[in-house]
Amino acid sequence: MTLDQLKPNQKAVIVTINKDRVPLKLIEMGCMEQHEVQFINAAPLGDPLCFDIDGTRVAIRKETAKHIEVVVN
Repeated sequence: MTLDQLKPNQKAVIVTINKDRVPLKLIEMGCMEQHEVQFINAAPLGDPLCFDIDGTRVAIRKETAKHIEVVVN
């Protein structure tokens, strides 16, 4: 499952990140393997998506979220 497929308030753990497709800035902000992530909500038009990653709210574009694999808790 990828990050863009989570439902609102669903929690998961990041297992793989395609580092060629995910910006380094996002990784520096805590979006790394083995970190817990919770989908908060999407913007009114569906993009970007808002996630809570270890207590930090992060907005991630749908296209980028497709390159982050997660396992649902």
